[in-house]
Amino acid sequence: MVTALSPCWYRSGLVRRFGVFRMVIGEAVTIRGGGDWPADHGVETVLLDDPERAAMTRGFAARHPQLRS
Repeated sequence: MVTALSPCWYRSGLVRRFGVFRMVIGEAVTIRGGGDWPADHGVETVLLDDPERAAMTRGFAARHPQLRS
């Protein structure tokens, strides 16, 4: 599974439920999500920590604060 951001708890559960064995996460600083949980349960996790992705996410969040819950 490849995801731009750390997956939310719901998607993290689906990763485990459907036997995804590897996740590639673009960045997990801006929005933490639940990406650590599958990794803690044996899912290989590759965290790219891409600074460009993080800057894009921060910019989007600043322009659309109403979308953050």
